[in-house]
Amino acid sequence: MAKAGSSDPGVAPPTFALRPGRAEDFDFARTLYMSSMKPLLSALDAWKQDEIESAFRSYYIANEVRIITLDGEDIGWIQVSHTDTEFCLDQLHLVEAARGKGIGTHLINETIAEAGKENKNVSLSLVKGNRARNFYQRLGFHQVAEDSTKIHKRYINSSAT
Repeated sequence: MAKAGSSDPGVAPPTFALRPGRAEDFDFARTLYMSSMKPLLSALDAWKQDEIESAFRSYYIANEVRIITLDGEDIGWIQVSHTDTEFCLDQLHLVEAARGKGIGTHLINETIAEAGKENKNVSLSLVKGNRARNFYQRLGFHQVAEDSTKIHKRYINSSAT
């Protein structure tokens, strides 16, 4: 179990757990991903259902996924892949009711700490218009590139080369 921080010191943070992703979690992850991405990509006139479905099938790698649970209920998922120099925060999605409670902050800080132990940086990409842009900036991520639909960010661990 992990104890997440909260932005409100008077509110007890939720206690959540992570479990390994499984092939049978695909539908849950897909539904949450699509509900998050459709409004953002539609606003950029970039929602192409068939292409996004196909891309998601290639993105979802069960052994890189951890399902976030709270009181026995699946509330989100995180996917982190690794390269020789980086941890890649490929996905982080929470159901609406679980947002803003410190769970994402805890998971990202944990990813940064794990990457630091291996002298690696952390990278991520987010769709333009995603309200998490400032959140990642507050956590120390800096924009390194941008394309027509995404902003690419990196957290530089001081011990990483």
